[in-house]
Amino acid sequence: MTRIKHILTAATALTLAACDLPPPPPEPEEPEGINVVDLFQGRLGGLEGPGVAVNRFIWSAAVETLSFMPLASVDPFTGVIVTEWGSANASTDERFKATVLVTSQELSANAVRVALFRQVRDADLWVDAPVQPALARQVEDAILLRARQLRIADATG
Repeated sequence: MTRIKHILTAATALTLAACDLPPPPPEPEEPEGINVVDLFQGRLGGLEGPGVAVNRFIWSAAVETLSFMPLASVDPFTGVIVTEWGSANASTDERFKATVLVTSQELSANAVRVALFRQVRDADLWVDAPVQPALARQVEDAILLRARQLRIADATG
């Protein structure tokens, strides 16, 4: 009796293994022709939506201003840009990391916030170091200046 159960169990397992699996679901089609302007205006693949809730000139200016540092994360829907460690000049003993928050669709001074982190090399180790308080404000000012330039170029071009 036990032998018959084992044979039936094996036969059932082989029968089930021979069954065809259903075909995988089709791959979703990716929309074509999406660009940054469409993204900021809420047009994705012909669909209308709320769009990005940040100013596109500030966003582009922030990415451009921080382009010397590798980007770790960018999210235009929440307005957050996070960089990896990088150096603004050829310095090999100092590096910075930045987090930028774009908070508004308006091109205004309070629409961008920058947090900077600094490390210095101590022998073969990177050690956290204080950042001059004015440095984050200088980066914010550089971003806003570039954003104004981009807006002027957009209006005249």
